[in-house]
Amino acid sequence: MMFKKILAFIFFLIIAAPTVAVAGQVKALKVTVLSTMLADQGVGEWGYSALVEVDGRKFLFDTGSNPDVVLKNAKSLGINLSEVEDVVISHNHDDHTGGLILLRRELMKQNPRSMSRVHVSANIFQSRFGSDGADHNGLSPLRNEFENLGGIFVLHKSAKELMHGVWFTGSIPRIHPETNWSTDGLKFRTAAGDITDNVPEDAAMVFSTTEGLVILTGCGHAGIINISEYGQKIAKAAPVHAVIGGIHLFAKSDAVVDWTGEHLHRLGVKYLLAGHCTGIEATWRLRSALGLTRKTAPISSVGSSFTLGQGVYPGNIAR
Repeated sequence: MMFKKILAFIFFLIIAAPTVAVAGQVKALKVTVLSTMLADQGVGEWGYSALVEVDGRKFLFDTGSNPDVVLKNAKSLGINLSEVEDVVISHNHDDHTGGLILLRRELMKQNPRSMSRVHVSANIFQSRFGSDGADHNGLSPLRNEFENLGGIFVLHKSAKELMHGVWFTGSIPRIHPETNWSTDGLKFRTAAGDITDNVPEDAAMVFSTTEGLVILTGCGHAGIINISEYGQKIAKAAPVHAVIGGIHLFAKSDAVVDWTGEHLHRLGVKYLLAGHCTGIEATWRLRSALGLTRKTAPISSVGSSFTLGQGVYPGNIAR
């Protein structure tokens, strides 16, 4: 009888113990830049977009600024975007959302499901008011037309694993005082008064790999250190192997850029493919702080890419 009681107690401990999550890991990953300022092929613009190919599935991360640039650049690079069903939008600004409607309208002719699902933070449609009294949210004006084209917005209130080892962060906690957003005067209206729009919906993609985490950002308005450390919390407590995308440091002081570089070095970054709002001077300073080279930290251009296990393809302009 005592033996049975002991067995029952052990069984209770087993089923009552908290489940320990086992992080998934991706095996194959390639990120190809389709919109940024510099271009080897296609057209450069102030915007950002990248094609993600991960373990047999494809995502489009952000959609650039001008309506047709991502479509043109993909064609120039020999990329068929009609196979992409899932879009991830990092934040509301129009230099990341401008291509959404045309991409859906044109590519659904080839594949009715193309560009049909858009993953966003739940608070992305909040109104942001300027001194003119108008709402300057860059995504809200597109919502009805996109939904009328059969598309859906998937609103994420928190971090979500979109597939094995692939995370959408949702809104990111601002632990470090990184103020990586533009001071354009936009405000949220609250009962307590107007507050500055610090782009609270800013989100990123995080990929858990055997080499460490790979971080993909649009502008990094939440701060790349905040993003990276949150990625370690939700996906896997591992070094950050690579950072790709915009980090919004172009207008920051040398001291701020150097602080960022020191923390990225602490996180273990081995590859940097920074573009868009990172800034050329800031990228060079980060490269120096990280001890990287033109092969591991080039200036991102249209057509440049990062491949897990192979590193960065810089394109001719940054070779």
